[in-house]
Amino acid sequence: MRHAYGQSSLPLGEDWPPFQGGTRRHPSKLFFCLKPTPFAARGMNRDAARHAGSRTPRAAYPADLLHMTLLCMEQFDEPPRHLIPSIDAAIRRIRARPIRIDLDGSDLFGGKRHLVLTSSAVNRELRSFVRMLWNTLTRHNLPRFPLASFEPHVTVIYDCGKIDPLPVERPFGWIAEEFQLIYSHFGESRHEEFGRWRFDPEAPPYLSPPEQLRFPI
Repeated sequence: MRHAYGQSSLPLGEDWPPFQGGTRRHPSKLFFCLKPTPFAARGMNRDAARHAGSRTPRAAYPADLLHMTLLCMEQFDEPPRHLIPSIDAAIRRIRARPIRIDLDGSDLFGGKRHLVLTSSAVNRELRSFVRMLWNTLTRHNLPRFPLASFEPHVTVIYDCGKIDPLPVERPFGWIAEEFQLIYSHFGESRHEEFGRWRFDPEAPPYLSPPEQLRFPI
């Protein structure tokens, strides 16, 4: 896979709403994610903005910040730059095909505070790839969160409260041709990119044994 790390700060989204209290320092997350194509992202943002209307004072999340979190590695007080070469060396060994993403529904996540786009179908290739990522980090003794509570989604409005779900008339879809490693600076609406790798169309098909499809992530 083609790769790069140590990139300058990029506005690639935010996993938490900005921290509103005082000057207390809060750990920030390092995670892998997919980003929708610009066309798909603009559509998500447009429909979310229309839906927000008078339902919530919160604005739709900007199109260029939208993302789908795949796997969180760990929380850190500072960007873990010392880990990046080891992470890159491990991830470069992965051979995985591009993944089709289709989001055809919506829901409220995070204690029914955030409006997200979801999929009604199980994306077996996506789940297989997340498992592949987690297994790679495990083999190389790198930080990783447990595989638990994985629900593929893209958050389109943060802290909107209990509003009606967003009707999705036509699914938002794209083919993910790359994935990224992002450090989210808590409360700053700022993401720092530490890695970007291309999927390989010539990679072997994803393995999908029944026991893998049901893993509880």
